[in-house]
Amino acid sequence: MSEHPLSAIPEIRKLWRCDTPDVAEHLLRLDPHTRRSRFGAVVKDDFIEQYAEGIIAFDTVVFGAFFDGQLRAIGELRGMPQSWPRHAELSLSVEPDWQGKGIGSTLFSRLIEASQNRGIRSLHVLFLSENKKMQSIAGKYHPETNLNDGQIEAALEPPWATPMSFAREMLADANACIRRCLLVAT
Repeated sequence: MSEHPLSAIPEIRKLWRCDTPDVAEHLLRLDPHTRRSRFGAVVKDDFIEQYAEGIIAFDTVVFGAFFDGQLRAIGELRGMPQSWPRHAELSLSVEPDWQGKGIGSTLFSRLIEASQNRGIRSLHVLFLSENKKMQSIAGKYHPETNLNDGQIEAALEPPWATPMSFAREMLADANACIRRCLLVAT
């Protein structure tokens, strides 16, 4: 495990279609254990590449955590089509060297707020029962949990949207856009 400065603060922003290559690179850097934890099964590189191609979609909000311009973690909020009240699935992946630094918790929180602002009434998180880190992150939100065949399904209800929740998301998006423009300009 490599050392990273404790003061390193990630740039967390929504991912765009142009970030697809970064998503693929991030997912390909996951070790076999982390891949299995993220996808619930052993997956090969060609699956990862196909998955990355389809990750940015109309019913998905994806946040990325960047350190020194390199994507190290992603959080996905994927809508469940044709559900009412609206449901969505939440998932995270954090590269092994970057785990245990609060990145997953931060992404989870951002995804909760994104679901709140989109009128999602029920969030589902599916993870392996051995994934203690995900249990800890989800547990902070007091979900209802069910254990089935070695997997835990955690379900929680996001709070209703508020003017402040909308403002926080819009401000974060504007800040990310400005940072991106400044990077391109230099």
